[in-house]
Amino acid sequence: MEIDQRVDVLALGVSSALQREVEALTALKVEMDRHARGGMKKAYLDDWMDNAIYGAYWGDSVLYLVVPFLHWCPDEARPFQALVDPRYVLGASIDGLPEHVDSKEVAGRIEQYATPSESNSALYDWYRPLGILTAHEGKHRVAFMRAHGQPAIAAQICERDYPAADRLVLIKPDDERDEWLAILDGRYVQVLRRPQVSARLLTAYGVKVKRWREVPGLPSEWHIRRDIDARRLHKRSGSTRESERTLDLEQVRKQYEEDTEQVRVGVMDIEPYRWDLWRYLIAGAAVSVLGLMMLSFKHDVVRTVGAILMGGGLGLMLGPGWMRFVGPRTIHVDGHRVVRRRR
Repeated sequence: MEIDQRVDVLALGVSSALQREVEALTALKVEMDRHARGGMKKAYLDDWMDNAIYGAYWGDSVLYLVVPFLHWCPDEARPFQALVDPRYVLGASIDGLPEHVDSKEVAGRIEQYATPSESNSALYDWYRPLGILTAHEGKHRVAFMRAHGQPAIAAQICERDYPAADRLVLIKPDDERDEWLAILDGRYVQVLRRPQVSARLLTAYGVKVKRWREVPGLPSEWHIRRDIDARRLHKRSGSTRESERTLDLEQVRKQYEEDTEQVRVGVMDIEPYRWDLWRYLIAGAAVSVLGLMMLSFKHDVVRTVGAILMGGGLGLMLGPGWMRFVGPRTIHVDGHRVVRRRR
């Protein structure tokens, strides 16, 4: 990997409000790493992260949980070397805490971590619009340098982009039992699984908080939340691909148009409710056979009844093939189950 050899103090270039929230989040991450040592604190941390792993969580895992559409923008910038303030880096103290370092080694480590060199293995992602970095290599030194009041860590920086604040909107639910949502470009929806933390960071970034009805051009909120539940987007995804946690409103609109399309269907085309046709045909056939048998009698009254029964039986057997129902392609039963109808 080719490295740009610039070595400067990294200027974040974000508002003071956003800088304060970033610093608060990274400080919280240092405390979270202390919870990862075991016991009830570790259990609490695992619950908050909605996962259970050995040790502390990586910084990008925390940021991915808090920030919607984190990996949405393509990355093309070359990595470069820079000095970064550890107060704005999400690290991870997985195998040890700062106080575990022998006092005789502290000065040497500080010099090593603060000196730019080709052998320096620290590799950080810089989400430039948000003013925050996550550590891939060099995770432990973040808490170490913070603990010793050091102003900078030398690292290789990979610059990442993030959607502009005016492209995003946060949806605060009317019902507190519903999830907060984030909408990008009026089209893509993600669930905020840690909404209070997300809202603090993103509103400082400049994102507006609105109600669903306050955003023009959106489809029915009921349909959106139904699809979110169906795809389990409010649960932890098995990967970090944005597509795994994103709902496309254009697809919802198309599905809604298909669902409400008026169609003509036969009685045998209604799914998943199937008519027990064979029992119906057997009953019709039995009536027809009975009528046919009665036609063999000599009495006119009996023959008349037989003719009526035979005609009625034939009508019962042939009728379903001519019957047509007209209605929407999809029926929602109890707000959950969907009955599909074919043409």
